Amino acid sequence: MLRFCGFDLELWVEEVLDDRDGPAVCSGRDLTGRPWIIARVDDDPAHLAWLCAEVSERALRAVLDGRASAFDAVRHSATGTAELVTVDHGRAVPDLCLLGAQVDEHLPTNEGSRLVALAA
Repeated sequence: MLRFCGFDLELWVEEVLDDRDGPAVCSGRDLTGRPWIIARVDDDPAHLAWLCAEVSERALRAVLDGRASAFDAVRHSATGTAELVTVDHGRAVPDLCLLGAQVDEHLPTNEGSRLVALAA
């Protein structure tokens, strides 16, 4: 389970989709069983960040089957939004709710972002 330092978002990882340098992109479920894509977008030990988006079962299956990228699933989430969860210097930062169109402007442009790499 990912509990993100006590915030309301609790997700259970089901499958690791990209495990280079540790789990970087995963599929998971929330408390009600709804599917999510979870992507580590910053792995700097001083500033950890994950982008989490609720997706439809159909979108999750498309990602798992390789017919869609995790990036596309997050940008076109079931709710039209994604949660940016951040831990800065060991302290939880309140989640930031992003509209799908805002997702790429909050992703690192360096090669450390697995979600950006999966968009290619």
